[in-house]
Amino acid sequence: MYIFNNTFNNAREIKGFKQDEILQIKTQILKLKSDNLELDKFIKSQFNTEILDLYTDYIENIKQFIELYLVSESEKSFYLNLKNEIQEELRLLSSNLSNLSANGRNIKRFLKDHKHINDFMVHTNNLINETDTLISILRRHTKEIEKDYDNDIYLWIEANKIKNLNFKLNDIPESLNYWKEIQELFIFLTSLVEAKTKIRIRSRKEVVITFHFDELYQYFLSKQDKKLTFYEDLIFLLKKNNIFEEFAGEEFINIVERKDIVHNLKAKMRPFILSIIEDKLKGIFNEIIELDKKYDLEGPKGKSDVNVLMKEKFKEFLPKIVEYYFLGLDKTFQSIINEVDERNIDEFVKIVNSYYEKIDNLSSKIDGIDTWLLNFDQFLKPYESITNSLKKTLANLISEIYRRKDEYKIYLNSIKDEGLRVDIRAYVDGKIAEVNKLISSYEDETSKVIKEELPQLRQIRELLSNYKTKIDEIKEEVYIKLNTYKENNFDMYNVIKHWETNFNRKKQQLTFLLTLLINKIFKSFKDLIDEESILFAEITEITKQTENFEGLPLNFALSAFLAERLSEDELKERVLEINAKINQLTASLGLYQLEVAKLEEIVSKKVKIRQGVAVSKVQCTVCHKNINFAKDKLITCPFCGSTYHYLCVADWLTKQNTCPMCMNHFLEPYSGLFETDEKEI
Repeated sequence: MYIFNNTFNNAREIKGFKQDEILQIKTQILKLKSDNLELDKFIKSQFNTEILDLYTDYIENIKQFIELYLVSESEKSFYLNLKNEIQEELRLLSSNLSNLSANGRNIKRFLKDHKHINDFMVHTNNLINETDTLISILRRHTKEIEKDYDNDIYLWIEANKIKNLNFKLNDIPESLNYWKEIQELFIFLTSLVEAKTKIRIRSRKEVVITFHFDELYQYFLSKQDKKLTFYEDLIFLLKKNNIFEEFAGEEFINIVERKDIVHNLKAKMRPFILSIIEDKLKGIFNEIIELDKKYDLEGPKGKSDVNVLMKEKFKEFLPKIVEYYFLGLDKTFQSIINEVDERNIDEFVKIVNSYYEKIDNLSSKIDGIDTWLLNFDQFLKPYESITNSLKKTLANLISEIYRRKDEYKIYLNSIKDEGLRVDIRAYVDGKIAEVNKLISSYEDETSKVIKEELPQLRQIRELLSNYKTKIDEIKEEVYIKLNTYKENNFDMYNVIKHWETNFNRKKQQLTFLLTLLINKIFKSFKDLIDEESILFAEITEITKQTENFEGLPLNFALSAFLAERLSEDELKERVLEINAKINQLTASLGLYQLEVAKLEEIVSKKVKIRQGVAVSKVQCTVCHKNINFAKDKLITCPFCGSTYHYLCVADWLTKQNTCPMCMNHFLEPYSGLFETDEKEI
């Protein structure tokens, strides 16, 4: 049985009964109606089930063939001609079966009921359903191929017609050996080897069956020229399923033959490559044509003509295409950018995205050509090196496209960043003006306050004036009184001394009160002076104020977000500024540390006096480290004078309550022996 063009016992096509044939059968049925045996014999002769058995056998085998080789997802675009021939065969069967079913219906009208016709029609209808199902399956798994460069079978056939490699026939599976086309192919290849080796091949294991591709192709060409595409699909199916494979035992091909094969392959395959380039880059070509009209991309007319360029070698015209495209894009986007406000960031983002879309589109199309070429190499083996130059050109083009994309990205971002800088500068200048205005206002308002006399001083001055007047009056009264007694022998000295002693004491008290006032005023102004100093010392630092002073001002915290963008000079300048800040803080810290040291020295002296220690340095009797009388908590034995860090003897004292040195018992707790921390009291 053949895959297609079966005769089915010389019944290739079955027609429905004509009117006169139906009348003849009707007449015969009426004659034989009284004789059931003869009637059954006649009905069976008209509705022979042998043809249904042949159809059943074919449908079952073709179904298996379809499921095994033709309907996987990867084969959807393969074997178009083979699938079409099988569909044509199945449609013929469906038509024949439909005619048989119609014949049965027409004859059944003349019979009340007849088992053979009933069975015949059931069988026929089942076969029609199976046939239609197979047609539907094939239709769903058939994809039309529009371009020759997408037709892998055609490419493989054309390449092998030039290469004419040697192939080896492997075992044919039973699912394929059923078909006459495969059987005849095996017989032909076997006879071919027998003719070459002069050996009668009785078993496939006796000898390796090899053949050149041209011998295989010529065999199918001689079979049926009109159905050649069907046989080409069949050849590819056999190769793809490893029924035959390239044979490594090929005789040596000399340099001249190899050179001719390479030359012919290049000539044969160039139109396919040009076709896919033209289809993939069609939109790009049209853009270049329009851009050339607008900007005159390459001076003299015709230099950027795509049709002229495509006549050159791939490595020459493809880079020119990309270069012209970028040249046109650059001119287009430059004109757009010139019309955009630098501060309009959203518009710049649109421009960048539009540019990237075009670049990514070009890259995708070049990559698509490269992907096709990698698949195409399988058809060129062992001569796939002939596409190396083109593959290298495509790889270079993709690298160049991304380089230009990054280059333009940097350019556009620099313009965008400049717009941001202008916005930020304008914003900061406005805020500087606000702060300067506040400082000027502060100076004006503060100067008015400073020019005015302090209310307390004015009140005291008035008080002093009032009390001076009153005191002067009293003094004058005393003077007059004492003056009247100066000629008498009266001990006036003691009276005057009493006056002086009294008012010297009062003067000291009055001075003490004024000192308190001055100290209070100084402290208040000192706090104000410190706040003013801090305000203007930190006015250059841009930061978010927090109670815990977490984090650094933006001026100094550059490493996290900005340092990588600064130049070397800017970074060095910032390092100097931060070092100056450190020095300023260090100087302030030094003053506070000096003050702390002085206070600690005074505390130490007081503690030593209280503890009765006369030497300058005292070591803990336990750990032998110097005791810091200003910081350390300590305990001194009142009997032997040994001094300890409190923590060094704490554990001992909780158990023994004795001096570790003299073993005398300490006094009761809270007797003043233990150094305490005021915070714990």
